[in-house]
Amino acid sequence: MDHYIPKRRVSVTVWAGQRQGVPGHVFLDLDAAQDRHQTLYEKLNESSRFLPVSVGADGRTHLFNKSGLTRVTPGRSVLQSDVFTRGFQPWREEEAEIVLADATVLAGKVWMPLERQTQRLSDFLNRLGEGFFVLITPTAHHLVSAGAVTEVALSESAGAPLGALEVENGSPGD
Repeated sequence: MDHYIPKRRVSVTVWAGQRQGVPGHVFLDLDAAQDRHQTLYEKLNESSRFLPVSVGADGRTHLFNKSGLTRVTPGRSVLQSDVFTRGFQPWREEEAEIVLADATVLAGKVWMPLERQTQRLSDFLNRLGEGFFVLITPTAHHLVSAGAVTEVALSESAGAPLGALEVENGSPGD
């Protein structure tokens, strides 16, 4: 027997390989019993391989393989609570510049739930595997596929500038 799960429609733009900037709608589960609704972040990180997206004026359903997605950007009218929820668990935002496999560069803050206070951004990204993370830029929120990231430039440095270390160690070029 099929069970009907009430849904709500959220506008998005899907970025996937050669199909750049496909506008559509994703349907998120409503949970009236628990007064808690699914977020886009949760939907993208479900174990299912494909993301159903309603595309075009006729609302035809397209199934996007999540491993081929680079990012999903919610529409301007989408509430932040439909994208991700900070909730009561500890979290932190880290400044970073993200370079994607399609050469797109996005700069903003990576939102990461904390498993421990000393968690680094590299720890978080390494644990994600092919999952998605939230990048908050000045113009939009993006749900970025960790599998599509080729480089992350952090705002923090590793201590003393490398030039100073070379001088102290008597490196060539003195």
